[in-house]
Amino acid sequence: MTIVSVVKTHVNERFAKRLPFPVPVEMGMVVVATLVSSLANLEQRFSVRLVGTVPSGFPRPRLPVFSAMHLVLQDAIVMAVVSFALNVSVARLFAKKHEYRIDPTQELLAYGVGNVFSSFFESYVLCAALARSVVQEASGGRTQLAGLVSCAVVAIFLLFLGPLLQPLPQAVLASIVLVALKRMYLQVFDLRTLWHVDKLEMLVWIVTFASVLIIDVAPGLLIGVVFNLFLLIVRAQLAAMALLGQLELAALRVNENLDTSRELPSTKILRFEHSLFYANAWRFKKLVREMAPLPGSKGCSGDSSRLHHLILDCSCISYADTAGAKAIAKIVKEYQAAQVSVHVCHCRESLLGVLQRGQFLQDVDKRVLQASIETALEDVSCGNYAGEQEVIKC
Repeated sequence: MTIVSVVKTHVNERFAKRLPFPVPVEMGMVVVATLVSSLANLEQRFSVRLVGTVPSGFPRPRLPVFSAMHLVLQDAIVMAVVSFALNVSVARLFAKKHEYRIDPTQELLAYGVGNVFSSFFESYVLCAALARSVVQEASGGRTQLAGLVSCAVVAIFLLFLGPLLQPLPQAVLASIVLVALKRMYLQVFDLRTLWHVDKLEMLVWIVTFASVLIIDVAPGLLIGVVFNLFLLIVRAQLAAMALLGQLELAALRVNENLDTSRELPSTKILRFEHSLFYANAWRFKKLVREMAPLPGSKGCSGDSSRLHHLILDCSCISYADTAGAKAIAKIVKEYQAAQVSVHVCHCRESLLGVLQRGQFLQDVDKRVLQASIETALEDVSCGNYAGEQEVIKC
């Protein structure tokens, strides 16, 4: 392991620009270790564990046993979800490292076709092997040609050269994998960054890592996915509402350190900074009522602070379901009943579609919908609504 690590770190990486290709130290270690083990008879003399018998040839193709489908259906669904999550995770890991993009839909289609084809040969479920991927990447593989060469070498060994690997010590293979995974292990130091950036994201990392370490890779990843979905619901429950002010005719968040912005008199501009659906529709209504109290309510201190105009900025609502649309409609009708003009701005296509298809605003003036905060502010300053021509989606 020391030899492999030294060659990769102090030769391949240091002289990468001078070498025409990286030194194949892994292949050299396999050849040397196989010869030494065979000549020195390490298994019998020192009880060294070897690779052992390697089956030769390909199995004959035949139809899958469909009668046993009900016995493996539940496990197959779990394996499909976990394997796809692992495949995409490994792909995104290398995509981020080498700065290229992947398409999860294309990955799903490729693995689906591959699994259908391989089912006729009684193969295992196709899944990305992190250790082999790291070894291939560390050896200099960058394109799909590297995978094709690897497949060809594996095929040659299965057909002709498999017996030659029988005396190879398993410790040599383990050392190659451990050296290749060294950079993966160093990612544990990313916890310090995650602690300062997002503590919930760090919690996902810890739960997934502990599950994989204590249980196994497949159930550990499944636990991590389920825990992450649970945290999405938690984040929805903690969604924030921003109070906006005016700075040089632009709507900005009112912040304690932003002394130059000011809140317009008798006007509240609120922005809900999350998708709006059944899990947080109640919080949306609660925050609006707290930050823009209705006239005569507990939070309204007097006539000087009486609310006349409410502007809802929906630019951050990328998704809204029926419950979210009902929450917006309820707030609009509730404030209009209290003689407060309401403007709903920056509605995205998805939100507009839900509001229109569900006819949630059929009982109110359509001019409630505004293209932007600026047009709504113009209506506030003029004391009326914008014309029909301004009612467009942004």
